[in-house]
Amino acid sequence: MIKVGIIGTGWADRVQIPAFKAAGLDIVGLAGRDKAKTARVAAAHGIAFHTTDWRELLEVCDLVSVTSPPALHQEQAIAVLEAGKHLLCEKPLALNMAEAQLICQVAERYPERLALVDHQLRFLPARRKAKELIDSGAIGRIIAVTVRTTSGSRMNPREPFNWWSDAAQGGGILGAIGSHALDGIRWLLEPHCGPIELTGAVLGRTYPTRLDASGNAREVTADDIAALVFRLGEVVGTLLVHGAALDEAVDLLTVRGERGTLVIDQSLKLYLGKRRGPLKEYVTRLPELVPNRFRANPFAAGSVLLGLALSEALGNRRELSALSPAARLADGLAVQRLLDQARHLAR
Repeated sequence: MIKVGIIGTGWADRVQIPAFKAAGLDIVGLAGRDKAKTARVAAAHGIAFHTTDWRELLEVCDLVSVTSPPALHQEQAIAVLEAGKHLLCEKPLALNMAEAQLICQVAERYPERLALVDHQLRFLPARRKAKELIDSGAIGRIIAVTVRTTSGSRMNPREPFNWWSDAAQGGGILGAIGSHALDGIRWLLEPHCGPIELTGAVLGRTYPTRLDASGNAREVTADDIAALVFRLGEVVGTLLVHGAALDEAVDLLTVRGERGTLVIDQSLKLYLGKRRGPLKEYVTRLPELVPNRFRANPFAAGSVLLGLALSEALGNRRELSALSPAARLADGLAVQRLLDQARHLAR
């Protein structure tokens, strides 16, 4: 088994560590800023080595997963690559285009090293089948695409101020969730329609201030709501992502073509409707290797599938084709360009 080290104790604790362990990856080390929390998370997942100095991980593993806030990605990702390790970096790739470009430039010096962005939703069967259907022309020439992803994640006024509320640290729902949506649109449609070009963007907050750990009111500078309008050649698209819902969460990606419509629901279900006909579920199933406890959460299920692909590609089998759906650094750079452009348009 390849040896994996993980930087970060938030997302890694909730999803990535249990998903990667379920995929058979050997998590040999964990790094976090808070000593007590890092020790607690490591103990909960049976990870013997833990540290507050992330550079120490580079000495004990083959692949490093960077799950820290975006403001730390540039330094950590470059150090991983220069240490001769494989890299898996959380999205968004960096804080801005300049940082993302520098990561990519360093990676070019180490072509033998794997360098990926964690867009794990690409590995889900519903998304892979949707791509196959679009590539085969099942719905004809693409006309329009809409994405709507909503939750109530930012509607608790007592949610404390942390990096998520701070634009300087790369916080905000556009980068955290919108980056997945933009990557999905690129992956599915750009080969047929051309690159995404944003034409408008609006960003907003659910609450203008939040209390920090000391009880002081801090201004929220990152976005909780993002609405984008864009084109891919002649295709018209809209994207709405927010954490301001008081009702049931929604996650729909709809692609309309001349001969039919595809709808991806929660990244786990796929619906196909032919022209003038009703939408019908196009049955796709998660592999049995995905444990039941992960199957309702697309990010967890996708992480298991990504972990299995990493095991096949870097383990004894060396099946690099297992990683064919994976997002490379160039994909992360393309998404970063769109994030920067959206923030510019919103200003």
